[in-house]
Amino acid sequence: MKHDIIRRFAFIETRLLWGGGFTAKELALEFGIARQNAQGTIQAYQREHPGQMRHDRRLRRQVATESFEAVYIRDDVARFLDYQRAVNHLGYFYEERDWSDLPFQDADMLVRPLYAPGALRVVLEALRQERAVEIGYWSKSRTRSRLISPHHLVFADGRYHFRAYCHDSSRFLDFVLSRVMEATPSDERGMSSEEDHDWHCQQELTFEINPDLPQAAQEALRLDFLPVNGELLRVPGVRVALQHYVRRRLCRNDWRFGVPRWVEVGAS
Repeated sequence: MKHDIIRRFAFIETRLLWGGGFTAKELALEFGIARQNAQGTIQAYQREHPGQMRHDRRLRRQVATESFEAVYIRDDVARFLDYQRAVNHLGYFYEERDWSDLPFQDADMLVRPLYAPGALRVVLEALRQERAVEIGYWSKSRTRSRLISPHHLVFADGRYHFRAYCHDSSRFLDFVLSRVMEATPSDERGMSSEEDHDWHCQQELTFEINPDLPQAAQEALRLDFLPVNGELLRVPGVRVALQHYVRRRLCRNDWRFGVPRWVEVGAS
């Protein structure tokens, strides 16, 4: 199936699941196609996935049937909200219509670290080409020169990092992008991520609500994060290299009460 058809089918399912349905006109406007072509797309979806939607005469739009099951998108609420955030970010980069038409404001965008554009271009190219790169990196009150081999871009703690092999210390480390002052391409061969054991090894982390929190705060956390009658927050498949970010997020002190919100179960 062609990529543009998959995108149209994904739009159809997004509107059916999260947008209360859609019309051929809305589909045509989204993809800049003739209404006749949009109607053809609807018919193609119905042939490929019969029984997924029906035309509601009162609403004058296609709506999901009770037996609807998403094929081209995830039906998870958190994934949909992440998508909304991604669309919002995309709008800062170039013009993109919002498939859900939800008003959205990302407060985290109000405070952003500063980056050295020239240096970042060199580092990102090294990441794409799996090559080593020489960087000037701010660490412990001074800028140090390091030869590194980046292998993954990471977003954590409200800022971007990259996971890389440091040739100078002979180990894999995390580097904060905003602390890269300069970068120069290197002829050195890059180190493969296959050697990064902590990156490829995954474990489940388990947390419980801190009993020292006031009861109302405990109930709020239980409502936000725990299933009905659940007592433990289980975070599966966390790369060992990223576990400290999860722990720092969950176990940092609540500024209102001066104690951590969560306590890790089984932590020594």
